[in-house]
Amino acid sequence: MSVFELWLLALTAIGLVSGVCGIVWARAGGSRGGIAMGRCLFVATLLFLGASSLLAAWHRADGLAPLGLSAGFLVIVMLWEVPSASHRQSQPISVPLANVEARAE
Repeated sequence: MSVFELWLLALTAIGLVSGVCGIVWARAGGSRGGIAMGRCLFVATLLFLGASSLLAAWHRADGLAPLGLSAGFLVIVMLWEVPSASHRQSQPISVPLANVEARAE
């Protein structure tokens, strides 16, 4: 394995870590600014992986497949719909009809 291939493997690992951090930050951000920063980190990571993929394709490296797969799986995880906690913990509210009828009169 050449030094270039090892660098591509390291760039793939860096891209995966920063992409997962961006996803977690975008999903668990407490404010709009935090969510926006997570999304920006995610997009920057995709651009970083895309540039690395172009470099790998230019050199016809074997490390191109893991770069493409990692970018693809990061997009899948970012777009995955996670059920929110409010739907799982919601209970139907029952309103006694006697109160409603007494207020109408």
